[in-house]
Amino acid sequence: MKVKNITNGPKGVNSVDGPVEIGPGQEVEVEMSDAEVASSKRMKWFEFSGSTASASADDQPKTAAEVLEMAKDPNVQFMSFKSAATKLLGDKTPSKKDEIIAALEELATQP
Repeated sequence: MKVKNITNGPKGVNSVDGPVEIGPGQEVEVEMSDAEVASSKRMKWFEFSGSTASASADDQPKTAAEVLEMAKDPNVQFMSFKSAATKLLGDKTPSKKDEIIAALEELATQP
């Protein structure tokens, strides 16, 4: 997808490969998850065109173990992690990261 920085200063986005800095007025081609695109759109710093990262990968539900791996990745924002956890835990998703991790660990050990 193409992402253009429409501000007067450098800004960054989280691509599937890690952080990408985009200079003022610069447009770059990056692969981003739907969750990261949604998060970046809220800032109103960018214009987007094209599609997000592989739709088939984003459409597949993650396992508890995969979501727990997200918690360890410093490039994954908390809200992306929480969103993935909520798909597994539903309305009972805790608000704090350590509590979410505990709930996911319990879910991962259930038969």
